[in-house]
Amino acid sequence: MIRIVTAARLAALHAEVDDANDLARQAREDVAEQWTARLAASRELIEERKALTGVAHTAIVQAEEARRQAVQLRQAFTAALLAIARQQHYIGELERQLAAARTAPSWLYLLRKYGEPHSLHPTSEAAKEHAATCGAARTGWTSSDLPAAEVAWRVEAVAVVPEHEEGAPRSDAA
Repeated sequence: MIRIVTAARLAALHAEVDDANDLARQAREDVAEQWTARLAASRELIEERKALTGVAHTAIVQAEEARRQAVQLRQAFTAALLAIARQQHYIGELERQLAAARTAPSWLYLLRKYGEPHSLHPTSEAAKEHAATCGAARTGWTSSDLPAAEVAWRVEAVAVVPEHEEGAPRSDAA
C-alpha cells in the first residue's frame, strides 16, 4: 500500500521537532539555574560548617538532593535530545517517502468496502491482498453490476492525473 505524506504532515513534524528543541533548551536553562542555586547554597553551608558541626550534616543531605535533581535533569535533557534525533530521522524518512510519492504511477487501485473508499494500492493484487488481511476472501473476485454500496469489497483502477493536466480522470472498475 502506498502511503502519501502530505506537506501539512511534514510541517507538523517540523513543528514537533521545534517544540522538542525548545524543551531541550528550557531544560538546559533550568539545569544551569538550579545548579547555580545549589552551588550558592553549598558555599553558605560550608561557611556554617566551620562554625557548627550539626549544620554540616544538613549541608551533605541538601547536596545529595541537588545531585539527584541534577542527575534527573541530565536524564531529562538526554531524553529530549534522543527525541529530537528520532524526530529528525523520522522526518528524513518522510521526506524520502514524499520524494518517492512525487513519482507516483499513472494508475492506482482504490479498494472500496461497501462503496466507501478504504485504501489505495500500487497494484490490483496488492489491494486484494490487503482486503484479505481485513477479512475478505482471497479468491473469487469478479466484476459485479450491483451498486457499489451492496458489494463488500471492490477494486477500482484510478488514473493518476497531474494537477496541471485538464480533463476528468478515467476510472475502470476491476
